[in-house]
Amino acid sequence: MSGLPIDRGWAFVVVVGFFTSSFIMVGIAKSYGIIMAELIRQFRIPTATGALVMGISGAVYTILAPFCVAFGEHFTQRKMVILGSVVGFIMIAVASLLVNIEFFIFFYGVGTGLANACFFGNGLVMVGTYFKRWRSLATGIALTGASVGTFVLPILLEALLEIYSLSGTILIVSAIYLNGCICGALYRPLSFYAKKSSSDQEQLPIVTREPDPIGLNDSGTEKIQTEKAKMADEQDVDEEVKKSLLEEGQMEENKTEQVSEPQSPPAKPVWTFHICGRTLTFPVIFHFSVLALPVVVFFTVFSFLVFIGYFNFVLFLPTDALERGITRYEKAALVSYSGAGDLLGRILVGVIGDLTIIKRYKILATCSILCGVNILLFEIAGQIYWWMSIHASLYGFFGGCYVAINVIVLIDLVGLELMPKALGVVLLIQGLGAAIGQPIEGKIRDETKSFTALNIINSVLMMAAGLLLFMYPLVKRFQNKSLRQAENREVQIPEEAS
Repeated sequence: MSGLPIDRGWAFVVVVGFFTSSFIMVGIAKSYGIIMAELIRQFRIPTATGALVMGISGAVYTILAPFCVAFGEHFTQRKMVILGSVVGFIMIAVASLLVNIEFFIFFYGVGTGLANACFFGNGLVMVGTYFKRWRSLATGIALTGASVGTFVLPILLEALLEIYSLSGTILIVSAIYLNGCICGALYRPLSFYAKKSSSDQEQLPIVTREPDPIGLNDSGTEKIQTEKAKMADEQDVDEEVKKSLLEEGQMEENKTEQVSEPQSPPAKPVWTFHICGRTLTFPVIFHFSVLALPVVVFFTVFSFLVFIGYFNFVLFLPTDALERGITRYEKAALVSYSGAGDLLGRILVGVIGDLTIIKRYKILATCSILCGVNILLFEIAGQIYWWMSIHASLYGFFGGCYVAINVIVLIDLVGLELMPKALGVVLLIQGLGAAIGQPIEGKIRDETKSFTALNIINSVLMMAAGLLLFMYPLVKRFQNKSLRQAENREVQIPEEAS
């Protein structure tokens, strides 16, 4: 088969690479509560200090992720993922020395945050590049690595802590991050196929000819014909590669140049950097102008509230269970149960969402409310392990539904054209909220000496966010009314002037 391997061949290898990187980054992030419990015990630190590690990691990830994607477009995603893997490995390995808690917070928090920033966005870009028809399915399969990681790694980390202690476990975590180099190596850039096609033409076998008694070969006629044939073959290959690239939207600029009446595309705002005598330009990542739209502000507030409650609960889950008298492996199993529920939720919500029986924003709102309800029921369960297990699993199930459909609902609310701009702002504010919320909730736990207040806060935040999302029709009508009034004013001004 010829052409680029879109929706076939190496494209599925790219899915395996992103699946593995999701397994690493999300699995270890959601299992941090296992490590945090051991940190609190070994360094005798308050919960707020232990939670600060993930706060730093989340802040670094949130700020650097868009830049890592931009650098991936410039230097290739393969190089950025490998770089993030190596830097994460080095910094986490240094953190395993456990000099003091400040030392650990810096190296582990910054190391995991930077590695995750390189992993996630560039992996999404590569899957989107290699898939066209099956893009949604491929992305969904790749992201299930997060669910599998959440299911497997808590038990693994607990076993490692028992065998190798905290220092040895952190060193093994660094080695796990180093496997991201393999994921990056699988991200073969599309330019590879153009180079491969050219090299194949250069290595064509020499055709032997019968002796020419009348000297046609000496005159160079056959040589000219051979060269022409070779040039025609190369042109055919180049045209085939260009055609495939055009289908994926990678050569839009070349395409517009070939049109008989070229139309210059609208200029996109860029950031310009001067580094080592070179000028680098990157597209503007954060378009805060979208906050002028009430729907974008509305969805940003929703995401801010729901993400704090969703992620912080699983962060403190192992320590909370340990204080209730649950054994070490049982507390790790609770996190694993949430990972299994997460996987089921992602699959089911994808099917229901595509049926269009109910509007997707209502599904998202309902899942957020039910996830918050299960956090509250987990608190009520007390020391009854089977009851805790049920609600930990249901928390993971509804949380998986939320994660899987979140971006799709954003597209429904603001449209496909505005989605990239709105998504950058939403993720920034959402991530910063989670990064700040973790140490704040840790401080609340230290003051109250209980996780009850934290579970109530996380539950209320998720339920309030879900109820807020049900108000979307009102916000949409308000936005449409405001836009109509603005259009009327623009029409009236010229008439009054005349």
